[in-house]
Amino acid sequence: MFLDTSIIVDIFRYDEDSKNFQKIFELIKDEPLFISIFQIGEITDWSLLNNIDPAGPLGFLKKTMNINPLSEDICLDASKIKYEMRKKGEKKFSLADGIILASARSINQTLLSKDRDFKRVKDVIFLG
Repeated sequence: MFLDTSIIVDIFRYDEDSKNFQKIFELIKDEPLFISIFQIGEITDWSLLNNIDPAGPLGFLKKTMNINPLSEDICLDASKIKYEMRKKGEKKFSLADGIILASARSINQTLLSKDRDFKRVKDVIFLG
């Protein structure tokens, strides 16, 4: 399963006994987990904004996730995805969203997200 940054942030934010954490854990517990190398930057940014030393979250990600590299094909697909989503009326769908979805698709993984921009995407499990 490919994890969107919104899911990763929830994993760091919620206690293991919380309802939100348990909901995520039920979906990912038996799955190999993947993220994009791009998300290392997003998690570092989130950490700094929340006065958290990025070394902790990054160490956890490196130990528990398979980190998918970026490629030219992923970058091209990301731009196409963004363009198509914007045509469909998703005005806030970003290139970052496109990179994450294109990365998941590049390795035939379902994306797990809480980001409303992915709400109507077929190969995404959206946790609202």
